[in-house]
Amino acid sequence: MKEKSLLTILSIGLCACTFQNKNLEPYEPDPLVSCPTVGIRAEHKKLIQSQGNQEAFLIEIIGREGHCYYDENIFKEKAVVAPRVRVKRLSNTNIEDVHFSYYLETHEGPANYLGQKTYFAVVNMPKGVDEVYYTPAKGELTVPLGKYNPDIYMGLNEDQSDLQERVK
Repeated sequence: MKEKSLLTILSIGLCACTFQNKNLEPYEPDPLVSCPTVGIRAEHKKLIQSQGNQEAFLIEIIGREGHCYYDENIFKEKAVVAPRVRVKRLSNTNIEDVHFSYYLETHEGPANYLGQKTYFAVVNMPKGVDEVYYTPAKGELTVPLGKYNPDIYMGLNEDQSDLQERVK
């Protein structure tokens, strides 16, 4: 009986010696190697907003801002992107708020990723100001990093109710 007890204690001791304490800190994913490439569709780069029969504003995407991160909740990479927009007054109107919307769209369709998502923005342009540069709130998409070129498309949405038309 003493031999069995001694063997049991010896076995437990050997197991305890071979047990290695693993790092119990929270999982930190590796930083993203690269952010997605963002392409601005030429046919959706400019809009003219009218008031009645008069062209009031030119809205144009001139660049982009953003970053990417790893979302631990869904275990996928996400991109946070917004267009850099130039709004130019084309005529002497009383309008001070310029409404527009833009979209972000992944190259791959909604079967695996989000697809296209629309975001809305308002630019305040006081009377007498001819040009404003503006960056709206950033939109967020799950993206397949580095699979396509570009990974994300961006553009302005034409809205007939705001009397907007695309400019080529």
